[in-house]
Amino acid sequence: MDEAQALALQGAEEGTVVVAKHQSAGRGRRGRIWEAAEGNISLTYITYQECSPGQGSQLSLVACVAIAEALRVLQTLPLLYKWPNDLLLKGKKVGGLLLECLSLPNSCKTAYLIGCGLNLKQHPHTVRYPTTSFHAEGIDLPYESCVEAIAFSLQEYLTLWKNEGFSLIRDLWMESAMGLGTPLSLDVEGIPQTGIFCGINEEGALLLKTSLNENVLVNGEIRAL
Repeated sequence: MDEAQALALQGAEEGTVVVAKHQSAGRGRRGRIWEAAEGNISLTYITYQECSPGQGSQLSLVACVAIAEALRVLQTLPLLYKWPNDLLLKGKKVGGLLLECLSLPNSCKTAYLIGCGLNLKQHPHTVRYPTTSFHAEGIDLPYESCVEAIAFSLQEYLTLWKNEGFSLIRDLWMESAMGLGTPLSLDVEGIPQTGIFCGINEEGALLLKTSLNENVLVNGEIRAL
């Protein structure tokens, strides 16, 4: 992500991909450390968009669909999505996304850095949410083919999002949403929220139906499904 940020400031081309075989300071959402073990994928895709911050936040969901579809092309995989930025395999986290935006001097566009970490070979054990790797589930995906397929798919789905809007991406995300229609517990700025997971709205915010009403949650972290 740091290298991609530097490249974006230097005018790197749209669709530039930075790949790290090893990271000394991997990071995840909310400032957490992201462990990048040998043989796993750690990449950042650079895209430039002229959109509102709200629209820009949709890119995590666009990327989630794009990456999952890329992997499904290589092999039939029962991947599910956990809002807002995780890929699940058999109910366990197998990949995560990190979206960062960067204001560019003398430009009306914003650089969006789409970070992707996939557990191809190994997975951490000391984390808040159950994890796995493709290898641990008996699935061996070729590293270079995965990187190439992901880069191509991100370009394809970003173009779709830019030209057609978020609606189709939303529908695709909902088709593989984990726990849709079931009880859900979230942590919203330290305050627990519980209800029935109703999917996401047209902006990409999570919909949680409580006993009183239907909440639209833009920020929060799923505690349990």
